[in-house]
Amino acid sequence: MISQQDRERTVPLWRAVLFYAVLSVFSLFAPAIAKESRGRIESGPFIRVSGEILAGSDISAVAVFSSFLVIGSDEAVGVDNNENYIQLLRKIESGYAVHKNILLLQGDQAEGKELDIEGIAVEGDSVYIVGAHCLKRQKVKKARIQEENRKKFQADRLEEERNRAWLYRIRLDKEGNEVESQRISLREIIKHDPVLHPFSRIPSKENGIDIEGVAAKDGWLYVGFRGPVLRENYIPVMKLKFDDAEKTYELLYVQLGGRGIRDITKVSDGFLILAGPVGDGDNSYQLYHWDGKDLILGKDLKDGERGRIHFLGDITSPKKGKVEGVAVHREEETGYQLILAYDGAENNDTVLQYVLLPRP
Repeated sequence: MISQQDRERTVPLWRAVLFYAVLSVFSLFAPAIAKESRGRIESGPFIRVSGEILAGSDISAVAVFSSFLVIGSDEAVGVDNNENYIQLLRKIESGYAVHKNILLLQGDQAEGKELDIEGIAVEGDSVYIVGAHCLKRQKVKKARIQEENRKKFQADRLEEERNRAWLYRIRLDKEGNEVESQRISLREIIKHDPVLHPFSRIPSKENGIDIEGVAAKDGWLYVGFRGPVLRENYIPVMKLKFDDAEKTYELLYVQLGGRGIRDITKVSDGFLILAGPVGDGDNSYQLYHWDGKDLILGKDLKDGERGRIHFLGDITSPKKGKVEGVAVHREEETGYQLILAYDGAENNDTVLQYVLLPRP
């Protein structure tokens, strides 16, 4: 007869057996499996995608909708470089295939040609797409004379494109057909918020406002900022309801070791956060698990009231790519099957990648 003590010891064993069984099955159908070892997530093969990926070298967001993947780019396409799409990919035997292109915005010279898609989230039949909401400074270029390059750093040379500051909600049916489209902007909230306001006049790559991710959970949106990074490395996450953003929003804070949020996605017990450099530096990319609570300290807080964040590991990006998006393909009791999206990919077969990650 097995004692109660022995029964308690067998539970972790069965969980371990289940996890490695899932890993073995997953390896048959998704060859791109990452192993976690000493805080580093090793990259594996990529997912094959057939059909035309629009702005394929600039993919910046990925999410799972029903049986589809949804991807978006931070660059516009088309003859006038002003068409901004999300794309639905359907599962096929050899990977995924482009199923449908959904046009979100045709930009113009006055309001900006690019939506600058930085995050995609899904809840129910709703797909949320967020733009960067940032100011832009042109790069210094060798082809210009020095005096002209110097002028690019002047305040009056900053570009504020209205079309970068949209948050969309697109409702789709099960086949991926668009049923309804709405959009709001968070720019006025940002300009009047007592914390974010000073950063609303600073370019994104210089620790100014820069939204890079969005998650949807239990009717709430969680908008993740790449910048600003505040003192003691606190990063804001804006929690809000789409239908009443101004009255419902609040700022929560996480800490990512000086990095900003490059994407955020929900899991059953909180969120996974992809962290990366604020500017154009070569800081490593990392994954964290966050329970969804504010990490700000306070002597008035009781046990369990302050948030918790757990470092999961480093991500090794390919030579010419930067990891920009993360989606949960499947969640098991013992871990997560993730899909990473890469910006800077050379072709369709280096855009998306599977990762298997044990629970923290």
